[in-house]
Parts: sequence; C-alpha cells; structure tokens
Amino acid sequence: MWCPKCRNEYINGVTTCVDCGCDLVEELPEEIDENEPVAIGSLAKEETAAKLVSYLNRAGLLSCAVRPQPENEEGEIPAYDIIVAGKELVYIHQLFDGLTEDADDDENPDLELLLPKFEEKYAEIQDEEANKLLSDLRTEASTVYVNKKDTYSDFKFSGISFIVFAVLGYLFALLNGLGVLTIFNTFSVVVLTIVFTIFMIIGISSIHKANTIKTLVSEEENVLEDVENYIAEHFTDDYFASLPSDESLSDEENFLMITDRLKVELTEAFPLFSQGYIDQLVDERYGEYLDSKESEEPEEASEDENVEE
Repeated sequence: MWCPKCRNEYINGVTTCVDCGCDLVEELPEEIDENEPVAIGSLAKEETAAKLVSYLNRAGLLSCAVRPQPENEEGEIPAYDIIVAGKELVYIHQLFDGLTEDADDDENPDLELLLPKFEEKYAEIQDEEANKLLSDLRTEASTVYVNKKDTYSDFKFSGISFIVFAVLGYLFALLNGLGVLTIFNTFSVVVLTIVFTIFMIIGISSIHKANTIKTLVSEEENVLEDVENYIAEHFTDDYFASLPSDESLSDEENFLMITDRLKVELTEAFPLFSQGYIDQLVDERYGEYLDSKESEEPEEASEDENVEE
C-alpha cells in the first residue's frame, strides 16, 4: 500500500497514511517531473490570484506563480491558474489543510471556497509586516544621533588609548634598540616605531577633537533641559490622542506623519538645537506613548469582560 501524497510505502492492513492522514492506494500515480509546473486550481481575478501566490510564497512554496489561461474567442482571459513545481506539490494539501478541515485529500482544493480563510491569513501577514516595519522605524530613528557628551567621552577614551599604546610601543622599540631586548631586528624596530608614531598622531588628534567638543557639552545640556521641559509640558498623552490620524494610511505611515509634525513644532520652538537630537527625542516620546497605549488595550478588554460577567 502506498500514500499518494508523500509516496511512503506501508504494509498490508494499514489503510491511512500516518503523516498525511489520507487513504492509501495499491499503486502510486504516475511520477511527476519535479520541475514541471502543475496547476493546483484557478481564480477568476488576477489580483486575487496574485495575493494567493504571495501567501503561498511566504508559506514556503517558492515556485508558486500565476499563469493566465489562453484567451477565449472574445479576447478575454477566462481565469488565472495557480501553478507550482511538481516537487512542491506534496505540500499543497498540507498547507491548505491548515486553512480548512473540509479540504479533499484526493483532489486539488477549491480555491474559491478557500478564499475567505486565505484573505484572513493574508491580512494577518500584512499586519505582522506592518508592525515589524513600525518597530524597525522606531528602533532605527532612536539610534541615529549621539549627543555631545557621549561623543566627547568616545574621542577622549580613544585618544588616551592610542597615546598609551604609542608610549608603550616607543619604550619597547627603545629597549630593542639598546639591546636590552633582542626580539626584533633593526628593520622591524624601525617599522614598529613608524606604526607607534601613527598611533601617537591619532591619539593626539582624538584628544584635540574631544577638547573641541567639550566646549559644546555644557551648552547642549543646558538647551536639552529646556527641550525636555517643553516635551514634558506640551507632548502629553492627551495631546497625542487629539492629533488626527488618517484611517486610509497604515500604522507606520501615520507614525511618520505625526512624528514629522511634532518634529516641525519642536524645531520651531528650538531652531538652533540639533535636528538629529530633536528627531530622536520626538521618536522616543511618541514611541513611549504608543507602547503605553498598546499595553492599556488588553487591560481595558479584560475589565469589559469582567463587567459582562
């Protein structure tokens, strides 16, 4: 006995495939070319067929595609076939079994009947992608700007590190030159001296940049305090809730539209403050509001259920 889907062989007496759950047959159907496209069904609208293929591709059926049927006498395309490579045909029933329990194991699924389930699945995929993109936008926007204090610390640490390595290198080269150490020959000592000189130049340059930035740290911190006070006073949850959103746009598009408006407002209030820092502060504050709003929704739903009970 054989399974017509996964082509596993079973001993006599077994009537159902353990893996697929379909009825076994005495002989396997004709072997299908692994790369030969096979039609699994058809749909009347090209747009719907394209959506179905998109879902199947995400589900792992990478060979799935749309193939228009030949034009009829009126010059119109009657339907659009959904095709898949023969090597992936065995996964079709398993995939559609996840959408409905009424799929026939012996025949290709009726795609028209599966459309409602498919549309639901496709909407879930779209929502997941939108949420991921929104999360990426928040993360990316919040990591663009580095404030002057951190920049000063980075340059200072780098400068000191390079200078320390250069001094130790000069000492090492001097001991080799005096014969106290005989690890390297004269040529190697000269090369090392040049390398450590480059380290010293980089270190001094970094310290110089750090000292230049240091003069801007206190100025930025003073203005930052005013900016944070403005945000705390004006960018409240109630203010965010009053901002209009476009229902025709996706969540990430509304996020960009509202944060752009907030950035313009904050820039007008502090025109000399770093635009990069303004972008970061606005994205962080509005991101906090959205996170708190999302966390409140399950709590409200739970309270409503308790009231109904």
